[in-house]
Amino acid sequence: MSGAAGQRRPEGVAPPPSGRHLQGTPDADPLTAVGERVRVAPVTKADLVPYRLAVLASRDRLAAWNPVDAGDLERHLRFQSSGHRTFIVHARQPWGEHDIVGRVNVTNVVRGRAMSASMGYDAYDPYAGRGLFAEGLRLVVDLALAPEPRGMGLHRVEASVQPGNVRSAGLLRSLGFQRRGAWPDYLWLPDSSGAHAWRDHVTYGVTAREWPAEPYGVGERDGVVVVLESGFPESGPNAEVGERLARELGVPYVDAAAAELLAAASGTSWRRLIVGGGGLVLQADAALDVPGFLALVGLTHHRTLRVPASQARDLVTDVQIVELALQARSVGHRAWSR
Repeated sequence: MSGAAGQRRPEGVAPPPSGRHLQGTPDADPLTAVGERVRVAPVTKADLVPYRLAVLASRDRLAAWNPVDAGDLERHLRFQSSGHRTFIVHARQPWGEHDIVGRVNVTNVVRGRAMSASMGYDAYDPYAGRGLFAEGLRLVVDLALAPEPRGMGLHRVEASVQPGNVRSAGLLRSLGFQRRGAWPDYLWLPDSSGAHAWRDHVTYGVTAREWPAEPYGVGERDGVVVVLESGFPESGPNAEVGERLARELGVPYVDAAAAELLAAASGTSWRRLIVGGGGLVLQADAALDVPGFLALVGLTHHRTLRVPASQARDLVTDVQIVELALQARSVGHRAWSR
């Protein structure tokens, strides 16, 4: 990769830290890495024949989630550039007909102020399920996030998998990738029978700041607590504000009566129920110790937005509920207005 590519980093944006898993000398070939059991390198013509063997040997397993094309590597080879990199994971001690552990595409590279890319990958038999591909994928992420010319100089990489592909999602979580979001009807893909449909996906990602990441780490949750202060109406057109707001935010809703019951009971089970929700909408009353209740259910570190009862009269339409939810999500972030 040329030095000109490195000049595309935005002014004032620091390069990512060097990959801490990369092995070899500083003058090692760019975009290559060697691990304990695998080595990673960009695709070459020499990979075409063993790759075909690897894909054909793995066809039945791969077909459940992705189209299977034993000849697609030749197309990827033609497309190689700073915006489209294909890495081959090789077994250092191969067995069987080939040494191809897996293939990882780092594509849709966006430079400028994003410095991001998408990853797609497959692991091949007979190496799948033995931990070799996980080692190789970790090395590819190292290379993607390492500064140029040793790596690709990116800030963020993401990978999207179908919700039912638990094994693939588990692999990403084992490397410390965090769940970023769910996307309905994301890609037009076949299933194992060949029937095509728009398939839902879940995106996982990691940044150079986070890498190397803690395996299976929970990470920082973007949680917020909305406290509807004492005096919110319990009947009339504004009575469902809490429930509607909780649905918009995707968090639990606890009204004043339920909060009093929870506060009087043992907090352990309720904490387990609420703390994983990423936040809470709480209808308070004058008697409720709000800080004590939030401590009880384990939400003391979340950002808090307090909504006075006087604002209730303005919360009637869906537009106003959504605006309040957007305000809640923005708490603690830099203010910006058009």
